[in-house]
Amino acid sequence: MILIDKYAYDSKLACVSPKAKLIYTMLPLLLCISLNSLVVSLVTIIVMAVTTVGVGKIKLTAYVKLLFIPFGFLMVGTITILINRFAPNHIYLLGVKIGKYAYGIDWGTLTNSLKLVLKALGGVSCMYCLSLSTPMTDLFQVLRRTKIPTVIVTLMELIYRYIFVLLDEVERMNIAKNSRLGNHNFRTSLKSTSELISMLFIRAYNRSDRVYAALESRGYNGQFVTLDEEYVHGKKMYMLSILLCLLLLSAGIAERYLL
Repeated sequence: MILIDKYAYDSKLACVSPKAKLIYTMLPLLLCISLNSLVVSLVTIIVMAVTTVGVGKIKLTAYVKLLFIPFGFLMVGTITILINRFAPNHIYLLGVKIGKYAYGIDWGTLTNSLKLVLKALGGVSCMYCLSLSTPMTDLFQVLRRTKIPTVIVTLMELIYRYIFVLLDEVERMNIAKNSRLGNHNFRTSLKSTSELISMLFIRAYNRSDRVYAALESRGYNGQFVTLDEEYVHGKKMYMLSILLCLLLLSAGIAERYLL
């Protein structure tokens, strides 16, 4: 099982209606991206963290580790925005003069970089709040009730299923590699890893073909038919979604016109 799926099943919010959780996370996500506000992004990050860790009872250390995954990519991506080229007489916070120009950081580039990082983390926190509290099977149930074509939802389910097929093949091949001392030294490790990668596609393709044959033997006709789970109705989460959206809108308006 993928680690995020494990957290989703263990979350205290797993029993709540996935439709309510989808609205609770997607509306703030849209506002966080569209308003482009420092305050809105900070409020979104805090609220989603409290919901995921405080209400969902996900370990804080695990949540922080997950946040650091996109944070590293953000730091690399924002360097080009943070450091800019200026005229020699430009007032900057930190920089150095090289030839005819000065290279460094001024208040504008610092603000834009901070907005970008916080907006991205706000969006990621919304997605984590949804994925760490809602198993994928529950999301597929919600998508089936929408106007999304059935074939697209079915493809999503198949792709999700084949992720586990691929991971299972990697694990089996890795166990076989270790049992044959494939990691005895650096040279043998490189050789065995390259062989594993070259054989992985063939093994996964053959395994997926057997999985599809098993589906057809059980009456698969192009779409999955499953029993819907019973959930706790998310009336409180609907109300919290409205209040959170109003809070974010108020924060965005206040920052734009008062600060």
